[in-house]
Amino acid sequence: MAKSEIKSGANIGSASLILIFIVLCLGTFGLLSLISARNDLDLAKRNGEAVSGFYQADSQGEIFRMQVEAALQEALQENPEAPEAGLAARLGDAYHAQEQWAWMEIPMNSGQALAVKIGISWENGQGRTWIRQWNVYNREEYEIDQAMPVWSGQPESDALQ
Repeated sequence: MAKSEIKSGANIGSASLILIFIVLCLGTFGLLSLISARNDLDLAKRNGEAVSGFYQADSQGEIFRMQVEAALQEALQENPEAPEAGLAARLGDAYHAQEQWAWMEIPMNSGQALAVKIGISWENGQGRTWIRQWNVYNREEYEIDQAMPVWSGQPESDALQ
């Protein structure tokens, strides 16, 4: 009679190994998808804040433009030949009489600002305004970190000496 050998232990077949590998791959891809989705959400929030900040500054610029037009019309009603004094009184430091423009800087987030410059002219009691400048610029100088700590190939104890 042939002796039968009893094997103790688990017999893991090739199908089980493939199934374990597939589960590990799916788990890894699922985790990477969640991380990517969270990063996309953070980027969308930052982009939304930047866009809403720009449009808030833009609306303040439009309000300033309307204030300049209203001040010009009021100054022309008072003195149609020389409205400079009336414009200076109504617009204050924003009005530059020699250059005949009004200027305003509207701060935004991330160290940026919206510069609004409105040109002003008048002839025969008729006033006219136009946009000379309307742009976003960086108010703060920023420096990009170019340092890149790279291992020199020496042990850390030698690198400190």
